[in-house]
Amino acid sequence: MTSFGPVRLRTERLVLRPPEENDAPDCFAAVDQVVRRWMPWAQGYTLESARQWCTKDAFLDPQRQTSFAIVPDRTGRFGGVIGISRADWDTGVAETGYWIGPADRRHGYVTEAVREVARYAFDLGLHRLELLAATGNLASQRVAERAGFTREGVLRKARPTPAGRADMVLFSLLKGEL
Repeated sequence: MTSFGPVRLRTERLVLRPPEENDAPDCFAAVDQVVRRWMPWAQGYTLESARQWCTKDAFLDPQRQTSFAIVPDRTGRFGGVIGISRADWDTGVAETGYWIGPADRRHGYVTEAVREVARYAFDLGLHRLELLAATGNLASQRVAERAGFTREGVLRKARPTPAGRADMVLFSLLKGEL
């Protein structure tokens, strides 16, 4: 069985690296009303929650998941998160997900990060990367499309959001399509 190691990835404008304890204040500050609208874990998010995630929770299951802090070169600071989860090495399928704070939105950083994380996943031997976005989360859907993912369909009431269970658009990217 393969697992994810603590690696640093580099793109033209970003460093993608494991979260660190000193990221906690920026992580906490990045969780605004947009993140809270879509992410159930963001309800009641505190600085202590951010510190816990940056130091422990992001590293709980390296065989099935990994997380990267998105650090834009222009600031050198934590801007958001991209990760791989639900990795099934037998089938070669995993899921990616992301969020980014308001200061770093609309720069194309998440699309850039998604492409790099997909390369990393495929280099490790995964064959298919899935991405779920709430039907109402148009910004997240645009990221998936710009990153080269194919829209496959809608999964009804597939995931919880703070507003209740939501329909999710399923996107996928196959090895060789990047």
